[in-house]
Amino acid sequence: MLILLLMIAAGLVLSKPLMDSFKEVKRFPFITYKRVWVGTPAESEEVAVPNVVVAYGSREPSSVVAVAGEIAYYLGQWTEDVGLNPRDVRKGRIPKVVMPLSEALRTGKNIILVGTRNRIVRELGLSFKRPTLKVVDYDGRKVLIVGGRTSQEVVRAGRFLATKVIGFKAGAYRTFFSFVKLRGLIEKGDFNAALSLIKDPSGLSACGKNMSLAAPMMLRFPPEVKKVVKKRNRILYVELVNALRAGDGERAKDLWREAMKTCYRCHQGLGIERLRKFTPNAEIHSRHQRIAMEFGLVRMTERGFDCSACHRGATQIRGY
Repeated sequence: MLILLLMIAAGLVLSKPLMDSFKEVKRFPFITYKRVWVGTPAESEEVAVPNVVVAYGSREPSSVVAVAGEIAYYLGQWTEDVGLNPRDVRKGRIPKVVMPLSEALRTGKNIILVGTRNRIVRELGLSFKRPTLKVVDYDGRKVLIVGGRTSQEVVRAGRFLATKVIGFKAGAYRTFFSFVKLRGLIEKGDFNAALSLIKDPSGLSACGKNMSLAAPMMLRFPPEVKKVVKKRNRILYVELVNALRAGDGERAKDLWREAMKTCYRCHQGLGIERLRKFTPNAEIHSRHQRIAMEFGLVRMTERGFDCSACHRGATQIRGY
């Protein structure tokens, strides 16, 4: 707590920039899933790769170009590969993520455009009164503009996008998918792997990064929300760990379901204020169902998918 207060006093906690549409920024298609390493023994069918390039104008100062690299770094925390395939590598076509806008426009990809000294801002007649994140349609693609009155404001908005949006999503989805995988490992009786997944910094413990990023906001949470967070942490990191070490699969399943209820309380607003105030991107979010299917937790019936192994009672709500 003391460290957090010192961070706030030192101005290290980023203030929120203006977002013309909170939902559009949160739902921006940052990543997609593709088949990579095709034709090799390591070929994988569903790998998270960037669905954007990070671009900047040719006249931007070095500070703006640097924050474009910072955004790409946090995007790398979320993705699993840049989309490598041997054929492209042999031809020297290794995918790039950060580039000048003139090059980005030739890719056909969605763009995170850092700065205001560029043709898109000029053509659309945009101006900014403060650090801003704004989603626009341009040339048949989505463009997330990181703007501001000055280069310093652009950098502030860019760092917010990097850490509080992309970085937060990286931790959230790694935690979410790991949570589903955890249920599958318990189902299979692989308790050692389940324990490892809980402690893995890129597994279930990826949420620790998010709790750090959300710390200033959590200070303002009402008491009932703080109680839910504490209960979740106690279940996942103490009680569930003890059950797995004891080899008690049924107890572990029950605790997993109790932890899921705490997730639903915040995400769906069950008995407390809903903290996730937007519908997530279904293409990205739906990967959890495919993970569950790999472990046999989802069955096909005459009425469709049976997801009751996880979704039952208070957590029976499915979809988005």
